[in-house]
Amino acid sequence: MQRSLLTKRNEILVLIAILATTFFVYLNHFDNPFFFDDYHTINENESIRSLNNWTEFFTNADTFSSLPANRSYRPIITLKNAIDYSLAGGLNPKYYHYHIFLWFVVLIILMFYLIKHLYDSADNKNKYIGSVSLMATTWFALHTANAETINYICARSDSFSTFCVVLSLLLYIHPFGRKWFLYIGTMIIGILTKQTGVMFFPILFVYILLFEEYAIIDEFKVNTKEKITSFLKKIGPTAIIATSLFIFNQYYLTPDATVSTNYLVTRFEYVSTQCFVIMHYLGNFILPINLSADPDIEIIKPWYDLRIVSGLLIILGMLFLMIKTALKKELRPISFGIAWFFIALIPTSFNPLFQIANDHRTFFPYIGLFIAIPWFIFITIRKYNLIQNNKNISSGIIIVFTALMASHAYGTFQRNKVWNSEESLWKDVTVKSPKNGRGLMNYGLTQMEKGNLDVALQYFTKANELEPNYPILHINFGILYAAKKNYMEAEKYFKSAISFNTTSPAPEYFYARYLYRRGRISPSKNFLLKALEKSPNHTQSKELLATINAKPNKSLKEIEILKEKIKTTPNPENYIDLSLLYYNSQEYELVISTCKDLLKIDPNNLQAYNNICAAYNQMKKWELGYEACKKALEIDPNYQLAKNNLKWAEDNIKKK
Repeated sequence: MQRSLLTKRNEILVLIAILATTFFVYLNHFDNPFFFDDYHTINENESIRSLNNWTEFFTNADTFSSLPANRSYRPIITLKNAIDYSLAGGLNPKYYHYHIFLWFVVLIILMFYLIKHLYDSADNKNKYIGSVSLMATTWFALHTANAETINYICARSDSFSTFCVVLSLLLYIHPFGRKWFLYIGTMIIGILTKQTGVMFFPILFVYILLFEEYAIIDEFKVNTKEKITSFLKKIGPTAIIATSLFIFNQYYLTPDATVSTNYLVTRFEYVSTQCFVIMHYLGNFILPINLSADPDIEIIKPWYDLRIVSGLLIILGMLFLMIKTALKKELRPISFGIAWFFIALIPTSFNPLFQIANDHRTFFPYIGLFIAIPWFIFITIRKYNLIQNNKNISSGIIIVFTALMASHAYGTFQRNKVWNSEESLWKDVTVKSPKNGRGLMNYGLTQMEKGNLDVALQYFTKANELEPNYPILHINFGILYAAKKNYMEAEKYFKSAISFNTTSPAPEYFYARYLYRRGRISPSKNFLLKALEKSPNHTQSKELLATINAKPNKSLKEIEILKEKIKTTPNPENYIDLSLLYYNSQEYELVISTCKDLLKIDPNNLQAYNNICAAYNQMKKWELGYEACKKALEIDPNYQLAKNNLKWAEDNIKKK
């Protein structure tokens, strides 16, 4: 055996240098906030606010999320979120990032030993094995695309389940881990982290076939029965446990309310579009300049579209290369890496998901490419004796590699900055994915928070053109119009959001919050109770309901005070104030009777007629509302509030 260029001690020192570099590259990401699914799995999820009920995480998938449709069975993630919440003493994303990064660092170390083992299995006499393995590991550690997963807290399910798969394979390879079936334990943890962990089974299948029972490939006709028996004994425990656990999780522990499959598209349309999606993923691996936190890739029709055909040809070419390289021992890391890539993509490529593509999904599949491509490059260089024949070429390779790693480090640093705030992230999405309605809406939200209401309205309108039936967008329209004091439009959008009848508590909660701020306490409580019927763990609804219940009903007190005032001072102002309090409490009959009492002492009071009109409109007695507003406008034709309420009544009379 030829001695390695690097001693084990030097390999460890280089590995430490890789880890240190990775830490400095990611140093600007630890303050990045919560995004996307973080809100319903962490921010709004009451289950993670105590570790006292941690065993329930493993028996009740409802603890995973405050949204019924998103309650996947991922107890390890719920446990991790609860641990970080406890350590942070609340919702501090820093602790979540520390925890995620810690396992990423450990994964980098495991990747080095896995890659080195695979390369050594292919050619244990080559002195460059350690160096090539370290270069491949550096590429994995600094690759810009991985920043999408490391920055996104909820995507810890992808990074940690991947960690479990890599660790399981290493434990299988190690004699002690294999003897005591330790790899089964880590595989189970991986599956409980995310269902994609079940892909360890086919990955192990390919590993055994290529690196242990390769005689099945090389000499299939010789002792075939014995070879297959030996193979099945090795893969059997993993196959049985992985399959059984996956089925049990999916059909017995995942709630019926969970919606993971997109029934709006056919499976064929989804799978055929994945040909283009895979080409997109490969493009981001080679040159990660089109990374988007929320891609706008849509279903492509027809199936013979050039984008699908191009992707299919690339896939077929890779599969051909996978089979070809499987036939020769020294090329098998290439075959194994390609197989890993496609196996890891199976869960998101064949089950139609609502998001056609997502760049954080690639963390697991890319592991295969980090194994295959460096070895392919090394084999090609060695084939033509480029290193031995020309020292300048050796220096050139080092310079190119260093430049590539520096580029990835810079790219990762920049992606961390993009993920630094809601505004920077969603601005990036609007540029990279301009057809994404959610991205446009979320960027509009950042502008609304800054008080740029007209800019926000522009982005909401663009989003509505793309996603007219998006309930969250209707909620945000309601919030925006409420901020602009256009309460008629606000009510319309809040009610339309509720009319979609989603499993999310958000429409009821935000309408309840709006009603509460408008002083309409009783209906606010009713909608909060409806929100909590949908999602008992929705913390925002619970907190607002507790606030309402903890405070005495100010409206009732104010009503009693005004009623007493009217007895002693029956002036128009007191009557109008009382009618408004009744209106905010949805006591419309009392609004009308109060205003009629006012008209007895002030027959030409504009506000009285207008308030009667508004009350009748709320009761859907449009003709009576119309008559009241007409009387107001007879007194003052320029009274704008009466004009608005008159139009409201007229529009609904026409509909009738």
